[in-house]
Amino acid sequence: MTDYQRFYRNEGDYPRLDGEGACRRLSAAIACRTVNGTPGCDGEFKKLRQLIHDSYPAVASAAVTETVGRSLLIHIEGRDENLKPVLFMSHMDVVGVEAGTEGDWTYPPFSGEIARGYIWGRGALDIKCQVLGVLEAAEYLLNLGCRPERDVYLAFGEDEETFNTGALAMAKLLESRGVQLEFLLDEGGGNIESGAVYCAPEQNVCQIHLAEKGYADLSLTARGKGGHSSNPFGGSSLEHISRAISAVCATAQDADMPQALEQCLRALTPYVTEEPLKSLIQDIPGNSRAIMKYCASVKELFPLTATTIAPTMISGGSPACNVLPQDIKANINFRLIPGDSVDKLKERCTKALEGIAVKADFVQANDPSRLSEASGYGYEKLLEAMSYYYNNVVFIPSISAGATDARQYENICSACLRCSPFLSQASEVAGLVHGTNERIAQRSYIQGIRVLIRIMERACGFTSEN
Repeated sequence: MTDYQRFYRNEGDYPRLDGEGACRRLSAAIACRTVNGTPGCDGEFKKLRQLIHDSYPAVASAAVTETVGRSLLIHIEGRDENLKPVLFMSHMDVVGVEAGTEGDWTYPPFSGEIARGYIWGRGALDIKCQVLGVLEAAEYLLNLGCRPERDVYLAFGEDEETFNTGALAMAKLLESRGVQLEFLLDEGGGNIESGAVYCAPEQNVCQIHLAEKGYADLSLTARGKGGHSSNPFGGSSLEHISRAISAVCATAQDADMPQALEQCLRALTPYVTEEPLKSLIQDIPGNSRAIMKYCASVKELFPLTATTIAPTMISGGSPACNVLPQDIKANINFRLIPGDSVDKLKERCTKALEGIAVKADFVQANDPSRLSEASGYGYEKLLEAMSYYYNNVVFIPSISAGATDARQYENICSACLRCSPFLSQASEVAGLVHGTNERIAQRSYIQGIRVLIRIMERACGFTSEN
């Protein structure tokens, strides 16, 4: 038994669930090379949409399915039009495989090989498991003759890994129809980790993301004429770009405690047994500065404390040690903490770059998402289902440093929950998302489907019509 599977329980539920068939269907979906921007990708998306239609006949029969661009929007009508709908979502696209690394895979990256207790291939973890898992759950309930009390939407975007246009188009379509959601469930979390960084070493924790940080890329360009390094009059372009990077990095600010971090710590309070947090969390508002200082000193918690600033790319340079470089370009990546904004970031950067000979442009910039509450109907149903199937795990509200499609639905949903139910131990999946030998344990996949069935059943009121 893989170490993290000791957390599993109630695996005998839903005995009619065809686990082997579910794994085969995920395998077939992985074989569809839905990598945007690659030759033939339109045909691969079409192949995946057809696979979904053919593999889930009860969903195809009971639902209205629309193709929005290359994305899929599926609507299962409920019995009570006065209840707000629930949306289950994920994305069908995957990242590519770095050229030259194909031979490093144990099984070919788009084979969907089922071997050694795993389903192998690109998208197994990120995140075709959730696309197919949601469909498996809906198919299971519909095959039992059940229908939901409230409307259920399934939304599978086409380009979460690139531009998010598919999710945005579906969200706008639903908004134009007057749809307001009770809650939505998207990817996020999904790892069981030690609570030691939270001073709760006896506990295992799993994050439920209630928000995501904003994203921005600042492009810097310093112009130079080159020449001999013996006369760097006015400074070299490399000097200017270095000064600019240093100045922007110096804009890092001490922040007030984000609400998301406070929610997280309040949920953990009963389990914290070690200092310094053991004493500090007894009065979170009064000790906020000390708490923030501790969290900022821990690698795993640091992203929860501030807008991060990371110089990531530089190009140009000189062909020789005694030659002045000409044009130098650099990129700085920001992940904005909820409470910060793109406007504030631009103001800080503009001020920092005054008097420095560089051209600065934001290539892209998105505000942080809205923070959902660690309470309410959807959160409680999700928490109940996760706790029912995973033993000795504390589920904590948190924020995601990465971007998801969920942010596109904020105009029609105030409770955007991000949590993948296919739990694995963090050490088991480290480096596999977007990496070589991406795979998901069959047992993990099937257990996650059970979670989704329970959420649909209890949150959406699936009951037999007989």
